[in-house]
Amino acid sequence: MKTILLPIDKIYLKDERFRISYHFPQDELLFSLKKIGLINPPIVTIRSGRFILVSGWKRVLACLKLSISSIPVFVLEEEDDLKAFKTTFYDNLATREFSLLEKSEILKRLKKFGEKDKEIVKQYLPLLGIPATLVHFDTYLIFSQFRPELKNIIHKKKMPYSSLEMLAEFNPHERELVLPLILPLGQNKQKEILEDLQFVSKKSDIPIEKILGSEEIQDVLVSERLSHVQKADKVRRLLKRKRYPLFFALKESFDSSLKKMQLPKEIKVSPSPFFEDEEFSVTFSFKNKEEFRKRILKLQELNTKEEFFELFKDILE
Repeated sequence: MKTILLPIDKIYLKDERFRISYHFPQDELLFSLKKIGLINPPIVTIRSGRFILVSGWKRVLACLKLSISSIPVFVLEEEDDLKAFKTTFYDNLATREFSLLEKSEILKRLKKFGEKDKEIVKQYLPLLGIPATLVHFDTYLIFSQFRPELKNIIHKKKMPYSSLEMLAEFNPHERELVLPLILPLGQNKQKEILEDLQFVSKKSDIPIEKILGSEEIQDVLVSERLSHVQKADKVRRLLKRKRYPLFFALKESFDSSLKKMQLPKEIKVSPSPFFEDEEFSVTFSFKNKEEFRKRILKLQELNTKEEFFELFKDILE
């Protein structure tokens, strides 16, 4: 490759055939360019008489932001797109770690430029730290088809592979519907919504679109009193209730009966997690000997009340 000094406006940025990075911080790069200039030239090639980028989008966009008029570039004299793309792939592979979305873009372009599926699975997936299976290859290709808005969320929220894998099982319209729900939430709650939606849909044989279009969920989504976070969190709880109806029925009955007992807040009665067995626990707190005696007396009083044991009747039966 030869090096030339190229006016930056001669680079045709509308041709993104080799681009794999769309989300990246620029602050450190801008600081470096201001201090020492551009040390590592981007790589360009010529297509239809135009210079297009093979590698170096971050550097070129940063230079544009700083109004740098000309930059040194390596000119790759390679007419085959696949061979040209392999140049930037191996160049980047040696110097940095690819993000999940960048990996999906790499695989998409390898396939688009004519590399055989079996060769991609065998040779490139291991290099990217992806299990060498056709299933993983197909899943990453779906990631590359996500809308830019969703990719932006994935980048900002640093969503893990497990969540994206679930999203990949949704059709494009379903992803559009679930997008406002996962946008305000953290990783764990995002995953909960996706898991619960999938579970309820498969168990009840109801399309995800119909679940999200139900009256109770729509009432939440159109509410003007709730913030985006409150709406997402409330829908998350509604989906949890749909997934575990028996648990919530038992919990509501138990909580309602417990409330009628008017126990002091220092005494807590708790069932086993998910009411999975017949064990219950009673805990109490105190600050001194007098409070301790009061708690004991209250417990002794409860021991004489039949309605206290009615709390557990339905569950134990």
